[in-house]
Amino acid sequence: MLYELFLGLAIASKALAAGTDFEALFRPYVSSGVEIATPSDADFANVASPRWSTWRAPTFQAAIKPVIESDLQEIVRIAGRNNISFLATLNGHGTNLRYGNLQNALNINLANFNSVTVDAAKNRMTVGGGVTFGNLSAPLAKAKREIQTGNAVCVGMVGATIGGGIGTMQGLRGLVLDALLSVRLVTATGDVVTASKSENPDLFWAIRGAGANFGIITSATYEVYEETNNGQVILANFGFPVSASRSIWELLRSYDDYIPPALVLIPAVAYNRTTNETNINVGLVYYGTQKQAQPYINQLVALKPASNSTQYLTTEQLHQVFSNGVCNRGNRHNAYTVGLRKTNVAALQDTVGDLTKFFKTHPDYHGSFAIQRYSSEATLRVPDNETAYPWRDISSYLLFDNIYTDPALDADVDALGRKVRARFFSVSGYREPQVYLNYDHGDEPLTQIYGASKLPKLRALKKLWDPRHMFGVGNPIH
Repeated sequence: MLYELFLGLAIASKALAAGTDFEALFRPYVSSGVEIATPSDADFANVASPRWSTWRAPTFQAAIKPVIESDLQEIVRIAGRNNISFLATLNGHGTNLRYGNLQNALNINLANFNSVTVDAAKNRMTVGGGVTFGNLSAPLAKAKREIQTGNAVCVGMVGATIGGGIGTMQGLRGLVLDALLSVRLVTATGDVVTASKSENPDLFWAIRGAGANFGIITSATYEVYEETNNGQVILANFGFPVSASRSIWELLRSYDDYIPPALVLIPAVAYNRTTNETNINVGLVYYGTQKQAQPYINQLVALKPASNSTQYLTTEQLHQVFSNGVCNRGNRHNAYTVGLRKTNVAALQDTVGDLTKFFKTHPDYHGSFAIQRYSSEATLRVPDNETAYPWRDISSYLLFDNIYTDPALDADVDALGRKVRARFFSVSGYREPQVYLNYDHGDEPLTQIYGASKLPKLRALKKLWDPRHMFGVGNPIH
């Protein structure tokens, strides 16, 4: 924690270049289409990357929107020479508390790096560093190809990849980073390097799990696959009263040792402000036919839901449904997470009780507590030493996303979040807590984020590629 304090002070002091003329500093060295703005400019909001969450947000005294790769090279070189802290972002979905250490910095908006090229004959796809998951749907559907992605269309493809990349196709295809074949990366010196299994292989190892620490990725090439079930997927939704919660958790526990790769279960606890009742909503996804999915659907129907529906969708439609409300900006997202090996019914029941009390006593709170149960079959086919990503054996991802707008709730939310996290750390089924980087809160030790066995190599590579710690403000390797 002492290092974190010093790092925060160092970042803040580097960023405070008051009175810097960013136009004069950068304009002579970048291409003509590059946009540069400061907060006093009318177009600042269009030049700076949008921010998804207002909780512990970084602040920027300038923003720059590069157009081509050489622009990024010059921006990194100039920022380095002038001790200007920066953060390259797309839609600002990194939300852990460490981002709040970055104040009065330079925002680098990657939105112009938005190309998507699919080569169906070679089963390859190359995307720019400013591409979202939603940008992939049409090109892939046209080529009759698929790739594992996250569940929200607004999230950046590359940013999610380098932290792991989990989603509904994980059981069939593995983590998103498992499809990654190579990247082009602007390093701390402003040079561009290619990283793959054959070029800079150690760097490529590190990028797959800790990539934000090593540079800015301008483009990435992935393996893509022939469509599963002709690109069609089953989505079944069930709404239950809180009285059914134990039965739901017991059903989830029945899948602790095995869940079919094509099946996904996502139960979520939420609160209906109209009826003033806690509800349990269960989403079931199946990559196959209605006949194949029906036995799993019947298990939830047997629990007598208050509502249920089943849809046959394209993968694009599935992700649009999952993104409803998720991509809305302007809220505080103060999240806590735990990787789970086992389902502990008692802990889940206790949490439902805690949440219900919290909902009732905090009328402006709109949080959600979800368990994402994916098969780890495809993920575990990749050897642990293949990538820096440490937690291939996580069975379920607990995401406690506390959503609200009033900063006055921060202390109460943190107290509840820490209580719930500690409860599940103790019953997770692992000897040491395993934390999925893309969901982390930001106060976890690096051993929980990167794994104790991976850290020595990551630290050595950090010293080699980014000795001045120019990258990785969200989860800095030290």
